[in-house]
Amino acid sequence: QETGKELRTGQVYDINSYTLAGIIRENGCVPVIHDIVEDELESIDDALHGALVHDGVVFSGGSSVGTRDILRDVLSKHGEILFHGIQIKPGKPTLCAKIEDRIVFGMPGYPTACLTNGYLILAPYLCRLSRLAEKVEQTVSLPLGKRVVSTLGRHQFLTVKMEGGKAMPVFKESGAITSMAYADGYIEIPINVDLVEKGEIVDVKLF
Repeated sequence: QETGKELRTGQVYDINSYTLAGIIRENGCVPVIHDIVEDELESIDDALHGALVHDGVVFSGGSSVGTRDILRDVLSKHGEILFHGIQIKPGKPTLCAKIEDRIVFGMPGYPTACLTNGYLILAPYLCRLSRLAEKVEQTVSLPLGKRVVSTLGRHQFLTVKMEGGKAMPVFKESGAITSMAYADGYIEIPINVDLVEKGEIVDVKLF
């Protein structure tokens, strides 16, 4: 549901349009926000064709494996799926397609996963599209303030807050935007690591 309107049963507020628009704006492009689209083939198809007049298209939601996640079906009908599913956490369901000469991204619907992949995947693409130099990340080395158990087989981007000279994990779940709002940056846990002990020195990449 749009922000400011009353939520009905089963609805959540649309956060991703605003966070993605911020990333698009910060990276030399102008966001054009579309109305919320129903999870129906015809509705998504119409929205896609209307959006292809622009230089690129970004969807949020509909890219996972549920019965209502039909974005891939629509995109594959009109173009080529470049990838669908990446080995990172959060944000595994991300997809990317090429339709004619346009790149179309399908970001996860969960706010933290969407924003994380907005920074990691969408922002570098936008920099190239707008011919801007990619931003240089600022990094601070700090001891980890809490033991972290990760998932083998997925490269994790764990949000942290700098507190008392330590990097304190603040990630809750992919659906909680506070996982990003309360964070100063993130650390990376490689795909083959399932445990990072408290006190281990980590590199915090600042937002």
